[in-house]
Amino acid sequence: MEDGSGSSHALPGRQESELQKLQRQHEEKMARIQELKREIEALKLRLEQRKSQVPHEMVEAFKALSDKHEKLREEYNALVADRKGREKLN
Repeated sequence: MEDGSGSSHALPGRQESELQKLQRQHEEKMARIQELKREIEALKLRLEQRKSQVPHEMVEAFKALSDKHEKLREEYNALVADRKGREKLN
């Protein structure tokens, strides 16, 4: 019977060791979950910033293209007017 009682004393130690192992695994997983949550929040913030930057960049690009188009149109109209003026003189 001592063997039965002796093995029963070893069981709580084994259970405690297993419990500690499980608690450590749980803590590691919880730490990883918190780390992933922080990464997700950081990515969300970066995406929001990019969303606001992209339209601004597109507006700036559109303005630059519009200005270039205006200058080219003025240059073209000046050349056409100059050509018509020369044709009238001849």
